[in-house]
Amino acid sequence: MKANKILFPALILLACTFTGCYEKFDSPAPQKTYTDADFSNIVPINTVKQIFYDAVGADAYTGRVEIEDDYVIKGKVISSDAQGNVYRTLYLQDETGAIEVKVGKTGLYNEYKPGQIVYVKTQGLCLGAYRFMLSLGLPPSEEDIADGYNNTNIDLDILIKQHLFKGEIQGLTAADTTVVTSASTLSDALLGRLVRFKGLASYWGEDNGNQYPSFLEQLRGNTESYTYTSYSYKNGQWISDENGSAYANSARPGYPGVPTWAYNDGTNRYYGSVLFKLGGSPLVVRSSGYAKFANKAIPTSGTATDITAIYTKYCSKSGRYITYQLLVNRYEDISFQGKQED
Repeated sequence: MKANKILFPALILLACTFTGCYEKFDSPAPQKTYTDADFSNIVPINTVKQIFYDAVGADAYTGRVEIEDDYVIKGKVISSDAQGNVYRTLYLQDETGAIEVKVGKTGLYNEYKPGQIVYVKTQGLCLGAYRFMLSLGLPPSEEDIADGYNNTNIDLDILIKQHLFKGEIQGLTAADTTVVTSASTLSDALLGRLVRFKGLASYWGEDNGNQYPSFLEQLRGNTESYTYTSYSYKNGQWISDENGSAYANSARPGYPGVPTWAYNDGTNRYYGSVLFKLGGSPLVVRSSGYAKFANKAIPTSGTATDITAIYTKYCSKSGRYITYQLLVNRYEDISFQGKQED
């Protein structure tokens, strides 16, 4: 009996010890919220971008520069991949400018909230231009360079933790969105920023040799190569731009008579391009087939429309045929007459 009296309290103590361990495991310490005081070398976003322009040129549509200086940029998150139209990347902006940070993970909106401050240690990262748009990422591999990319995704957790640090969630305010009502106020200084375009007019038809609205079909064959086919909406049906024939699939893109932002039938997912004009200046909304709003109807030609989006620039491989494109975070940022909310 004496042995049992000794053993019983010991078991209770042991159980309590293990319980305490589990409680600590289930309740980890809260993540640190970083502030300016944690960094001694914060510089404006445009200071880092200028490193690229000084080395490559102000109008470069391609090129790369690895950052050697121990700079930290501080920006507010203005992008969200919650609706699937932004993919594996963050856009940050401050008072001086904006830049894309290529964080190669999905579901980033769970980790980096719109309106959250994020600090980025840029030393060892690479500034790369792709068709005029500048981004921050890891130095590219030979394969990346062969494919035309001048940097690559920061996708490993250990590397993300070395370069990205989360600050407070301030939320997005009216001051974070530049309002544009005239094309005369647009400039490349706004690239990568969140912009509210007011007074746009949708446009169905030909512009600069391209027909809108349109879809881009991308099919992979037996190799790593892709076959691309463009379809344009003409006379109530989708027509192949390559041979002029109607779209062969019985489940043709879009709803009958109603073009959509992109296309997703559960198997096929096509990018969509929809043209708007601000005055006489064309602006293209390019949407992913993975966007949750892919199959929603676009405004009919001539409809007055307001759109909040990230302002971007794109060109052909040669640097010609420049278009300005709008990257929409969420369907709620599009307003037009007759729009039906779900």
